[in-house]
Amino acid sequence: MSRRVPEFAVLTGVFLGVSTLVSGAVLAWGLYATVVVGAVVSYPFVAFGIVRDNDPAATIPPRWLLAAGAVVAVAGGVGVVVGDPTPGGVLSAVLVAALLGAPAAAYATRFGADLNPVAPRITVLAGGAAGLALLVAGLATGRPLVGAAASVLAGLGAALYGTERGVDVDARTKRLVAAGGGVVGIGIVGVGVARGGPLGPWLLVGIAAAVVPSLYAALTRARSGGSRRPRRSR
Repeated sequence: MSRRVPEFAVLTGVFLGVSTLVSGAVLAWGLYATVVVGAVVSYPFVAFGIVRDNDPAATIPPRWLLAAGAVVAVAGGVGVVVGDPTPGGVLSAVLVAALLGAPAAAYATRFGADLNPVAPRITVLAGGAAGLALLVAGLATGRPLVGAAASVLAGLGAALYGTERGVDVDARTKRLVAAGGGVVGIGIVGVGVARGGPLGPWLLVGIAAAVVPSLYAALTRARSGGSRRPRRSR
């Protein structure tokens, strides 16, 4: 019975997702609404099945789920751009795609899909650069909240991916990174003060820049330096 519960939950989630897609097509909801509603009704059941399963990778192959998540993410992002083909709409599409694809990417990373051809350290650096770019894009398009949220997902997601893939950062370096994030955040707020005008967007972006490195250090505190458990070879 313990094996049937997670498998039944996954099947239920898939059934609800497919039903939503059919309903959206029949009722002409639009691509964005259909994809988001489908993800909202199906993801919790799939997550429940994963948590309750003793061997999730045997029930749900990581590569299959990653592929499905990528399709959902791309569809959701395209749906946003179709409805709002502006630079701000593109930024919102990035956020939606990241939100929809993050669960599948996290699962694939945790259970070893190993599809990323880029070295983990390069992925971490690329994620940090993307996070900064998204912060700037949020200010440039007048959507600082969207840019900050997308930045957190990109930067923190890449950092946690690197940790899972064996990028070993000692506690001292993490403290320096967290301090550096604080300095960058203060600098961003300082630029906003110097430019004049509403300070709210600059304050929001500065907080995001300061919080992400500290949040990463806190989430990976138990795996700093020698305290991290050795990974099994694949």
